[in-house]
Amino acid sequence: MSGAPTSAWNPPKRLPVFFDVPDTPPKPRIAMRGGMRPLQLAVAVIRSGGWLAGVGCLLLITYNTAFTLVPLALGAAIDRGIGPVTEGAAANDAIGTFLAWAAVIAGLYVVINLTYRFGGRMGWHCVQRAQYELSARVVERILDVRGSAGPAQLPGRLLSVATSDASRTCSALYFAIYPLGSVVGIVVATVSLFVIHPLLGGLVLVGAPLLLAVMTVASRPLRTRAQREQETIADASGTAADLIAGHRVIAGIHAQAAASEHYRHVSRSALRGSLAANSAEGALVGTNAMLTGLFAGLVTVVAALLTFDGAISVGALIAAAGLAQLLLQPLRHLVEEAATLGAVVLASAGRVLDLLGSEPNPAALGTAAVPASPRLRLVSPHLDAPVEVESGDFVVIDLPSAHADALVDTLVLTSRGEGDTEATLDDRPLHEHDPSSVRRTILVAPHHADLLEPTVLANVHADPALARAALQVARCESLEHELPLGYDTLIGDAGRTLSGGQRQRVALARAIAHEAPVLVLHDPTSSVDAVTEHDIAARVRAARQGSTTIVITSSPAFHAVADRSIGSAHGVRS
Repeated sequence: MSGAPTSAWNPPKRLPVFFDVPDTPPKPRIAMRGGMRPLQLAVAVIRSGGWLAGVGCLLLITYNTAFTLVPLALGAAIDRGIGPVTEGAAANDAIGTFLAWAAVIAGLYVVINLTYRFGGRMGWHCVQRAQYELSARVVERILDVRGSAGPAQLPGRLLSVATSDASRTCSALYFAIYPLGSVVGIVVATVSLFVIHPLLGGLVLVGAPLLLAVMTVASRPLRTRAQREQETIADASGTAADLIAGHRVIAGIHAQAAASEHYRHVSRSALRGSLAANSAEGALVGTNAMLTGLFAGLVTVVAALLTFDGAISVGALIAAAGLAQLLLQPLRHLVEEAATLGAVVLASAGRVLDLLGSEPNPAALGTAAVPASPRLRLVSPHLDAPVEVESGDFVVIDLPSAHADALVDTLVLTSRGEGDTEATLDDRPLHEHDPSSVRRTILVAPHHADLLEPTVLANVHADPALARAALQVARCESLEHELPLGYDTLIGDAGRTLSGGQRQRVALARAIAHEAPVLVLHDPTSSVDAVTEHDIAARVRAARQGSTTIVITSSPAFHAVADRSIGSAHGVRS
């Protein structure tokens, strides 16, 4: 097949489709600024719809107008096409008028179908485009190299904001598309009832605002409950994600019962929040349906009494009854969108803004450039003296778990400012350097490394030759024979189809393949046997010849091949 390769932004073209995936990512349209409030973000989302939202709104205005005119056309067909026959006129004389009004009714239904179909699609398209942009902004903030200040947040909670809350916030666009059409429908129905009889129009003019005011007051508790619901659901999602990620560790220490009890507690809190919010929403919707039904019934009863008194015709009674029923839909839409959807939108918008407005980690605010061949100086409370690492050194440091984690956090600029662990580059604190430049120079391979869904090769490097060479350094040759398709085997989400030792060796190969000027390995072989570990240590030492390498581990194998071995259990060996 010839032509440019297809992708998510260059999809294959077969048949023309309205609102198809664009060939390039859409330009940002949501105007964001510092200090925004939830309502301001909702307004910015609405404005991002642009002309497409405007056209969709006009189509739905047309839809509501045509829908409201159907009872009037039906009443006219009865009064002018059937009424004369009941009064003695010849059927042949009335059939033309009746058919003309029947054609009007059919035309109205064609307009109703087309305007609702395309108006609704335009609204959906605007919401999806805005959701893409807002989710991208949230993900960009989550992945910002500067990180965020304060306590680390659960991955599941961040995922909930990037998906569920971003989606709910963008539902604000429905306010720009549907409510005005509902208002126009109510106005057309009110004017039509005034034309039929002033008393009927007066009922709607007084009753509709009163009904909206009552439902607005009744909906106030819903926003608070919606906020609590989303908070508890986010907590439950975050806990579940962390428990799944740490399942092997939990099983290894036989803590399944404690983990289950913890999740059960969080899950029940989420359930109570959801039930409270759903109960409030159900009560609001039910009350709205009851009140609008009673209101429509009142208009119909008054119209019937006017018919008995001869004030209006039978066709006018049918039109009034139809208009009263049609009033239910726009009234319910206005109340439910302003109350239920509005509460959910503002609650989610608040959570999105909290994340987007979070301050960067103070440890990653530097702007200085990183030297080409940096000299590192590492300080840890557990070490008797600072560790000087010159360019090309292979240094192994033995630290207790907490101090090792603190040193890793310092080197990846995610330290929360706890303890006295420090790192400098050429006598300048590491945090004063540009974080992107630091990460290009210093590659830190964490103890718990995550793999992606594709193949073993794809997880290591885009260049198959580099990937294979690195896999050999990490003693992964056996995988080519153990796995069904060798290195081309799909390893599943987070590499779950591999054993712990296999995942660790593939992660080590990935770190080796990128040939970073400074490579920091944190316990890279804790899940492999001693013989394999000694072989890997020797291979890593040879592969990193001439490049700066720091291994944080208590493994005797790495200490045996180090230029310098540092730590309380090993002393300092040159």
